[in-house]
Amino acid sequence: MNNVTIEVDTAQAQVQAQAQAVSDLYRTAAQQLLLAYQRNKEATRHHDRGAFRAALHHARLSCVHAAAANDCLTQALVQSGPLSAPGLAAGHVVLGPEVYRDH
Repeated sequence: MNNVTIEVDTAQAQVQAQAQAVSDLYRTAAQQLLLAYQRNKEATRHHDRGAFRAALHHARLSCVHAAAANDCLTQALVQSGPLSAPGLAAGHVVLGPEVYRDH
């Protein structure tokens, strides 16, 4: 009986660690998207003033940040797959509802 409790606790700790890792990826993606938005605004300001080289520089940086956000979201999607698999359980405790990704 004691071994079952330890196994359930270990499984729950692993799931919590995975969930925290996915949460961190979402947070990083949000930060990268904010930076991309800010760089895009700066590119627009430079473009409106006729500073096209500076606008191009900021537009490229915006693309870099957007690509980094996309990478984070892709990793989060891959890592969250096992967390949302149907029937994922630790012992007799179901750990969460199924998450649908097709929107």
